[in-house]
Amino acid sequence: MSTYTETGTRSETRLAVGSILAVLESRAAWVAVAIVALVALGIGSVHPTQAGPSARIAYLDSIIKCPSCVDLSIAQSDAPVAVGLRTEVATWVRSGLSNGRIEQLVVARFGEDALLVPSGSGVDTLLWAVPVSLVGGACLLLAHYLWRRRRLEVSR
Repeated sequence: MSTYTETGTRSETRLAVGSILAVLESRAAWVAVAIVALVALGIGSVHPTQAGPSARIAYLDSIIKCPSCVDLSIAQSDAPVAVGLRTEVATWVRSGLSNGRIEQLVVARFGEDALLVPSGSGVDTLLWAVPVSLVGGACLLLAHYLWRRRRLEVSR
């Protein structure tokens, strides 16, 4: 009796695994995965507006690069120049300057690399768009390969 149960369980497991693989090899599954990935990327790329001054200060401190550090924000650094810049950013926010204007002031003083976020133009856009395009293209090629392989298996 236990042999029948084990054999039944094994065949049910094989059937379930086969069903899962069939779904994963379908074009609809890959389209659904691509849509979910694009929606997740879209949602993740939207930054809500910062409401209060303390939230704005925290945001600006996190995107302004410490001038004397390597790839640290002024929020992460205890260097004297970072501490001074944090104080200036807080003063600018409290005086009513917009985030864009504060970013312009920092870039004017420390150069184009003063921000840890891409500017959205020129080479910065390429540095963000090329990897995303390559990953997307690789996913499309993989989906096409699996779809063709499945078509060949079905036609045999």
